[in-house]
Amino acid sequence: MNSVYKKLSSCARHLLASAALVLVMAPVGAQVQTRPDTNSTTPVVRRIAITIDDLPFETRRLKLADEQRATKAILSALQAHKVKALGFVNEDRLLVKGEVDARIGMLESWLDAGMELGNHNFGHLGFHGSSLAKYQEAVLRGDTFTRWLLQERKQVPRYYRFPHNQTGDNAEVQKQFEDFLQQHDYKIAPFTIEHDDFTYARVYEDAVLKNRKEDAERLRKAYLANLDRAVNTFETMSDEMFGRQVSHILNIHASLLNADMLDKMLSKLEQRGYQFITLEEALQDPAYLLPAGPSRQYGMSWLARWARMAKKRLSVYGQPDPEEWIMKWDQELAR
Repeated sequence: MNSVYKKLSSCARHLLASAALVLVMAPVGAQVQTRPDTNSTTPVVRRIAITIDDLPFETRRLKLADEQRATKAILSALQAHKVKALGFVNEDRLLVKGEVDARIGMLESWLDAGMELGNHNFGHLGFHGSSLAKYQEAVLRGDTFTRWLLQERKQVPRYYRFPHNQTGDNAEVQKQFEDFLQQHDYKIAPFTIEHDDFTYARVYEDAVLKNRKEDAERLRKAYLANLDRAVNTFETMSDEMFGRQVSHILNIHASLLNADMLDKMLSKLEQRGYQFITLEEALQDPAYLLPAGPSRQYGMSWLARWARMAKKRLSVYGQPDPEEWIMKWDQELAR
């Protein structure tokens, strides 16, 4: 939410929100395509930005060399599909004894590949239940190395992604934190599409480490199928909310599973008619002017947040759960 919007009176904010809702009903700045997965000839705009959380790598179970190979695979897939992704860094993940330089090098490889880096705070601290002061400290500690690397390239970190996508427990705290971000020249990185990749990734990593090859293959197939189901769901939400497809933002994580599957995932999105854009380009969609409200504990897609704030009833509100056998496996790992 920008500074001008926040300085407006309550009445003016209501009028601006209403005007924004009118604006978002029309496509913006993108090629018009025919919907590829139906017989409809209705033109539809399909654009998507790719954002990847928990850099340099989300796991603590793999060896450094395996994480480096997986990072290379992720970047190779992004480059092959001409995607300029934005990776969000948890700098506490750099601080491994004897591996700090190598892990900083992993971040450099993202920049060398033409990607952008953002702040995901130090410690992956959730906003729900945290004091504002403690949460702000995690943000400030979260860009020390990232800012240094970017400054060498005459860049600065521009975007902040909330861990767990928790944006505050109430509207007052949310506004105070948004003011804080603005003072430090950060913009919020929302998302519209997710597909429980964290759950799949944890189970997949366990299968690989235990050499359960058949289960790993079964998980790869299930994961790709779940992406299709999730995209269908969020496209339905966008259609029902706005009568069109917003410029979507995909939220995934730096994991072994995505290292092995990202090329196929991006191909799947291309088959659905998506063009890859940057986060900056996605945020030019006027939908992102709409208020999203505080998340409290559960970090829903911005599509669900917009619907809640607009008091608009949708037929669906989030991605389908993974298959039961995957959920059970994940629950066992969490014990």
